[in-house]
Amino acid sequence: MTEAKDFRRVTFDVPGGRMAGVAFGAATPNPDIVFSHATGFNALTYRTLLAPLGEKFHVLALDARGHGRTELPAKTWGYTSWTRHRDDLIAVLEHFTAPVMLAGHSMGATVSLLTAGKRTDLVSGLALLEPVILPAALYALSQLPFGPYLQRRSTPLARGALKRRNAFASKDEAVAALTGRGVFKTFPPDVIADYVEDGVVENGKGGFKLACAPKFEAATYCAQRHDPWGALRKVTDPLVLLRAEKHSTIGEAAMHRIAAIKADARVATVEGASHMLPMERPDRARTAIETALLLARAGRKYHDAVLE
Repeated sequence: MTEAKDFRRVTFDVPGGRMAGVAFGAATPNPDIVFSHATGFNALTYRTLLAPLGEKFHVLALDARGHGRTELPAKTWGYTSWTRHRDDLIAVLEHFTAPVMLAGHSMGATVSLLTAGKRTDLVSGLALLEPVILPAALYALSQLPFGPYLQRRSTPLARGALKRRNAFASKDEAVAALTGRGVFKTFPPDVIADYVEDGVVENGKGGFKLACAPKFEAATYCAQRHDPWGALRKVTDPLVLLRAEKHSTIGEAAMHRIAAIKADARVATVEGASHMLPMERPDRARTAIETALLLARAGRKYHDAVLE
């Protein structure tokens, strides 16, 4: 399992419990980058992506509610929006005294965007890796009575999550079971080991289970009663966005609309990559994150914070 010593574990008290995470680089009072992961994963999964950034910056990666080592209620009843994760992230950012650059993958990218739209004072820039930004019509459907609950039975991702294996004799067995299968097909061995380290936990019966329960993962896919388009209109800070060429969560039409709403955004498609872009092309993902940070540091908020 994970033996690397290039990270340290951290926790933050927030309303309702405690958020866990891993940090890279110097332990300064304020991180330079705060990273949020995709649905079903955890912060440590992205160690090979983020650790090299830690050679130059203070990077913090958080486990979302219902994932990894974070200790917060993960109820599915009433779970209809990622604003729950947005508010958790805001609660952590309020621990810091200066705006930070947010980065994230998939759900984590969207949560970062929602956070920047809600609390622009806490954010200095954004690096979004394959954010989930759906057509406006699909968000409208989610607003229908019982929409998110009905989608749990009809959405392929949700149905697949509910069928996910959730019992292992050991973490080594979990690594063997995941290697070369499903979403993990393109993952290097180190990334799978890191995922399992914090993504598979003791079940109290002598075995192990997924830290993100299949039922909660399924609910997360269908909790779409939020408005990333509205958040995007409120963002005034630098934005860098990477889209995958294959199976992207951002369609061509959405890309054009993003460019129209935020003309100064740096947007690119990574050829050959799938939605698991950060695992498949960590070089491109790191460049996007560092570019967003440098743009943020050139912006007004960073200099105001330094002068204060």
